[in-house]
Amino acid sequence: MNQQLALNKINQAMQHLQQGKAAMARDSLSRVLKAFPDSPEVHFLLGLALVQLVQPKGALAHFNSAIALAPDLAEAYVNRGILLKNQQQLTKALQDLDRAVALRPGMAEAYSNRGNVRVLLDQPEQARADFAMAIRLDPHNADALVNMAALKADGGEYAESKVLLERVLALRPNDALARHNRGWLSLLQGDYARGWQDYEARKLDKQLSLRAGLQRFSQPEWQGEDLSGKTLLLHQEQGLGDAIQMLRYLPQLQAQGARVLILLNAALVPLASQLLPSGQVFTQGEALPHFDLHCPVMSLPLRMATTLDNIPAAQGYLAVDEACQQHWAGLLGEKKRLRVGLAWSGSAKHLNDRKRSLTLAALSGLLQPDLLQQAVEWHSLQREYREDTGERAASGIIDHAAQLLTMQDTAGLISQLDLVICVDTSVAHLAGALGKPCWLLLPFNPDFRWGLGRSDSPWYASMRLFRQPQPGDWASVLDEVAGLLAQQVAD
Repeated sequence: MNQQLALNKINQAMQHLQQGKAAMARDSLSRVLKAFPDSPEVHFLLGLALVQLVQPKGALAHFNSAIALAPDLAEAYVNRGILLKNQQQLTKALQDLDRAVALRPGMAEAYSNRGNVRVLLDQPEQARADFAMAIRLDPHNADALVNMAALKADGGEYAESKVLLERVLALRPNDALARHNRGWLSLLQGDYARGWQDYEARKLDKQLSLRAGLQRFSQPEWQGEDLSGKTLLLHQEQGLGDAIQMLRYLPQLQAQGARVLILLNAALVPLASQLLPSGQVFTQGEALPHFDLHCPVMSLPLRMATTLDNIPAAQGYLAVDEACQQHWAGLLGEKKRLRVGLAWSGSAKHLNDRKRSLTLAALSGLLQPDLLQQAVEWHSLQREYREDTGERAASGIIDHAAQLLTMQDTAGLISQLDLVICVDTSVAHLAGALGKPCWLLLPFNPDFRWGLGRSDSPWYASMRLFRQPQPGDWASVLDEVAGLLAQQVAD
């Protein structure tokens, strides 16, 4: 292959990459690479193609080769840094992006991506400076604007965050991530009419769809039309808590004349089976019967025209059968003290886990005071732990993980408790759906469903919200909870 032909193929591959035809670009560039194995440009472009094809290992190898052949190729450092960030190799990612900035001080993309890494490293001020520089260098850089908006929202600067998202949407009206994030802000601020509409944009963004676990079906998606005589398939997206929260809509859908099927994580099947007839609850991999329409569960509030004033079943909509209650009553034995359930950390894979979860050590002030230690029996509601056995044993919390195989098991344990204290995990939704008193510990910038400034929840009447007064300030939250619990014990 001569140089001119190779150049033509490279240009053609670049066009394919811009058009999203990554497989065609890869095939063309692979042929060029055979003729010119030491071309840093070809290695770099092949890396980009493999990123689009979700082949990170191969992409990383080609970026490594490009950098080895051309140590001053700033674009290769940026893209390798992005890959390393996605693999949680944050220190190495930061080194690559530092190098890119040093090589190309005027490259907005390098600053924006370095800001993303610094957010994950809990360096908000440095991240803010990087996003600001990226926007200064390129005022139309949508990525930097959206990232700065997210950072401002984290700090409670909600009005400023929304202004930045509106700026992106003025430049790019079809920007799904910006619209989704605007929806998140609207919901957080109680504007459900606009928020649920914008939240639908998660279906239009590849990364958001993957993160949510959205599924595709050949049948049309339900848009809120008449359901009389129709079979509707609901399917889980996002976490267990999201699905539990949305189970409240099942009776309303049935009242509209629909035959409702639901596709869920296996751990949720017993709970959903309380609300649907036998044979209408399914798990992934099971054969589904005929259905006319489908709907992801987090679209139900939009389809049901939900506002803050008409949320259904806030008093509770799940129950624990007598046999399960008796089983747990036997396991726990005679009640001698106030029984309090604790869940202090959620899944480490959750995008916002570092903000929402606590360590067991952080609970020491709640667990140790003499009054509480003598008057409270602590029960763990966790199925997974990050602490070792010795640390858990020393805390005095009773471990039930071996018995908590499904969420119905957890519901049975909750039925025997007086109170649940937890961070923002599925346990909170389960306690609320059961109508059990629940004290929810929230980070400064909470999930949208908990709103702002209120200590109650319109979704769960039995829930009380405890909010960080400043980002990261769990100590104040736990002091307030400990004081209120001590007062309750004394009373």
